[in-house]
Amino acid sequence: MGDAIQKQILSDIFQCKYFSILADETTDVSQTEQLSLSSRFIKIPKCTKNFCALFQFPQQQAKILHLRFSPTHLSQPGLSLEHMRGQGYDGASNMSGKYRGVQARVKQLYPLAMYAHCCNHVLNLVTSTSSQLPVIRNAMATISDISVFLSCSAQRLSIFQDNVEREVSGSASSQQKLKPICATSWVERHDSIIIFVTLLPAVVSTSEELQQENKQVEVATKAATLLNSVQKCTFLIAVLVIQHTLV
Repeated sequence: MGDAIQKQILSDIFQCKYFSILADETTDVSQTEQLSLSSRFIKIPKCTKNFCALFQFPQQQAKILHLRFSPTHLSQPGLSLEHMRGQGYDGASNMSGKYRGVQARVKQLYPLAMYAHCCNHVLNLVTSTSSQLPVIRNAMATISDISVFLSCSAQRLSIFQDNVEREVSGSASSQQKLKPICATSWVERHDSIIIFVTLLPAVVSTSEELQQENKQVEVATKAATLLNSVQKCTFLIAVLVIQHTLV
């Protein structure tokens, strides 16, 4: 099925002739480096972006990454990278470097492939930089701590889910867990914030219940600390500001 989908995408690119590539590197749960490769082209009446391939590589070196853009990885008979007119990556030096980065190496082979710093990465950098106010930073850290605290124990998670059913009404009660805060992408944090705000009554009730725990002093102390944090006016305002900003 994957081969059939990829063949159709390459067929669409062939019909359009000119295209751009977008690539991003990440580490999966097994700590293996992955390179995601997508294509962007005009498929009348709109511009289309499609995922093309996922590669594994052992090192974060521009030379290694550069090899992933060989014609064998992104071509079918008659489709050549000579028709590539754009390349977009993040701002990391091994990708965007002026002399040794992937974009420079690709441009040596295909001079018409202009490089552009990925707009999503630019937005993420701007948002992250502009959100270094202590009150915002502390609110995000508190949300992250609560998510980990309530999910790392089956007993605590069960108590939390019971409180969700009692405290949260409507379709929102179907959400039984808090979503962990993404460590790298601000864009991906929006869902986590929305879920947290929706389930906040259950978070408070669970923390109140856990702080009465007599057998596990550390759990009770942690719950009391988190409860005190989420009930502060500055925290509540900061969370609502973050939710509004990330819409």
